[in-house]
Amino acid sequence: MELPDSIKAIGEQLEAGGEIAPAPELFEAYPVFAAEVAHIFARPWLAVDHASRLAADGDFFRADIGSRSVVLVREAEDRIHALRNACLHAGYRVCEEESGRADHLFCQYHGWSYALDGRLADPYLRPDLTDRSRFRLPHYAMQISRGLILVDMSAVSPEPPPPGPVELGAIPETLAEGAVTSRKRYSTTWNWKHLRQFLWASPELAFAGEDPDEVVEFGPLSLIALRNGEAALFRLAPRFPGHSDFELIRIGAPGAPAQTANGADPIDDALRRHGDRVAGAPLGLLDRQFYEWYWPLLSAAQTQ
Repeated sequence: MELPDSIKAIGEQLEAGGEIAPAPELFEAYPVFAAEVAHIFARPWLAVDHASRLAADGDFFRADIGSRSVVLVREAEDRIHALRNACLHAGYRVCEEESGRADHLFCQYHGWSYALDGRLADPYLRPDLTDRSRFRLPHYAMQISRGLILVDMSAVSPEPPPPGPVELGAIPETLAEGAVTSRKRYSTTWNWKHLRQFLWASPELAFAGEDPDEVVEFGPLSLIALRNGEAALFRLAPRFPGHSDFELIRIGAPGAPAQTANGADPIDDALRRHGDRVAGAPLGLLDRQFYEWYWPLLSAAQTQ
């Protein structure tokens, strides 16, 4: 794959050992973002939420990463699926809702209906086919470990791909029995690279400025901060070059009460302050360490 010139320039500057001077296109151009979607965002693993999000049969929720969308749905306690959120007919989203409960998935565009395991459900669609096995929504590899729902968007097939290994580090076994105490989405008008560096350098935001005891990173777009038996999951959700969201999911001990908003949110304040810095120096905020992480992920794709 031929990478955009603005990405290749980063590799040349790193190799030369001098100053990193990114072009504006690195933060604004869709070809750059498309390369990042394909070769960074899809890398394993992505921690999307806590298992309690899928507590009952038929529960589902959606997670979007750039142009890609995945539906996590519980068919039964031992059958939870991560499905590509794109109808087989015309590619329209099967699931538009953020979350809910249903007994089937339904594409509103042309009315194609799917069972919760992704099988095409309506027998009148493609009745000419005796082998309908390929008419099912593709599955991503997924697993639930220590209460975390983990998705590998690099592995997809008609049948659920076997999940590869995942390093859980300091994530405690007790997290599986924990309770989500709050879940909030934040939006920024920044490129995802600015948001990632900011959040990865500031996990204390989840604990009112108190440093976490441990931080465990899952792939390029999610990390968990741990402190005094509590966990906070940051899940980055890039939407397009100039807009990035993230979710912060706080998980407490079993029976922990839900957290309610009380006054100004310090994370909103921190985002506003950093947003001013991004606006003032959009090409100069990322440090060399970020680019030393970023370039190898894309340069490997260039040789494939």
